[in-house]
Amino acid sequence: MNFKTILLYSGLFSGLGIFSFFLLVNYTGLPDRIAEALYSTGACLFFIAIFNVLGYFTLRVSSWLNIQYALNVKSRTKIIFIYALVMLAFLLLNYGLLVTAKLLIGTTHPFTFPNGGLRILIVVWLVELAILGVLLANRSMQATLRLQQQAADLQKENNTARYTALQNQLNPHFLFNSLNTLIAEIEYDPANAVHFTKNLSNVYRYVLQCQEKPLITLGEELEFMKAYLFLHKVRLGDCIHCDTDIPQDELDRLLPPLTLQLLIENVIKHNSITPGKPMSIRIGLEGDYLVVSNPIHPRKSTTSEGVGLRNLANRCKLLTGKEIGISEKYGVFTVKIPLSYE
Repeated sequence: MNFKTILLYSGLFSGLGIFSFFLLVNYTGLPDRIAEALYSTGACLFFIAIFNVLGYFTLRVSSWLNIQYALNVKSRTKIIFIYALVMLAFLLLNYGLLVTAKLLIGTTHPFTFPNGGLRILIVVWLVELAILGVLLANRSMQATLRLQQQAADLQKENNTARYTALQNQLNPHFLFNSLNTLIAEIEYDPANAVHFTKNLSNVYRYVLQCQEKPLITLGEELEFMKAYLFLHKVRLGDCIHCDTDIPQDELDRLLPPLTLQLLIENVIKHNSITPGKPMSIRIGLEGDYLVVSNPIHPRKSTTSEGVGLRNLANRCKLLTGKEIGISEKYGVFTVKIPLSYE
């Protein structure tokens, strides 16, 4: 707590102590000589000091309980028990003030309060509890909001870190393969080498631009896919095609960047693609999902661990809150990617 907050709480507990002190002295039916003995600056300051000590202790207990409640919901019974002890301490403080005064004066019945004194003692105690209850409830609410904000900040940081790790999945072998293809094209087809270089530049420019974007428009992703697919066509030959059927008014839909890159790379990695066995990838829409499908031409020596699709599923879950759909039916492999709006 800062100094301003300490002064605020000290003023609150001092005011509550003064209120309780004068109410107890005047309305609990004390004999005149006891009331006169209590009507002193020293007695009042002593009561205020004890009230501040007990109040500060209550705040410390409240802070500790707020942490315990957040960390362990099963501790509710203990929390209620501890708060009950704190409430009892305020009752004993009020009662102790009056009993101590009677003992110092030497009355015959120091522990009893005739003429409705006990009722006044209970009323004062209930007023104290009401004020303290509002104070503690406000502190508890503020602590809960702080914890929720901290949890939200941590979750955001965690999501950002996880997304960054998931996003950096562009296969490094792709660059080496592309450079080897470019060298060959420079020697055998210089004009096509220029076109290849432009597309390679566009692919990596897109990758760099996407680093700061959690979501990208479907139109931008499709343009990137054309450049990325061209690079593979030059390397593999004209035996891989993509049929796209996306309405123009749907191109503003959003999806995680590099989604199509991962899916196309998956197709090339896990399927046998030759001029005699070409690959045709279909991309379309089904409701709020982008559907990417391809016939299955499995390679004999390739085993799939599904890491790329798991990463894609994690990205979609983190960024759109929806799951992807994966199916394999009638020799066709299909992936459905959830799309979102701005």
